[in-house]
Amino acid sequence: MVPCVISSANKKSPPIEGLLDSGSDGIVIPRGLADYLGLELKPAAKPMRVANGSDVDRLTARVSITLGRGGRHCDPVETEVSVPAKGDPPVLIGREPFFRMFIITFVDAEKRFEMRPYLAK
Repeated sequence: MVPCVISSANKKSPPIEGLLDSGSDGIVIPRGLADYLGLELKPAAKPMRVANGSDVDRLTARVSITLGRGGRHCDPVETEVSVPAKGDPPVLIGREPFFRMFIITFVDAEKRFEMRPYLAK
């Protein structure tokens, strides 16, 4: 789990926990959070594939996400999120865009991860 704050142009979430999910392509938020933030939701061209292998229709929106807390956080990142049309998932932080921007190392034996900026050469 990683602490994060998700914001729209009008509103900011309180600090929440998101599941850092290397098996997910993108970022998924529940409909309740999207409604709270007042996001302008648009139908997505393709459904999203969920853990059980089925496809679920989704909506998309643009948000700003900050990972971390207590002075140890990344700058806000503008990105697209998916909001499933059905179900109530936790916040999932997938590979795009964070795994492209940071070197992320999972230390499974200690149940933690390390994240540092990727500085392209």
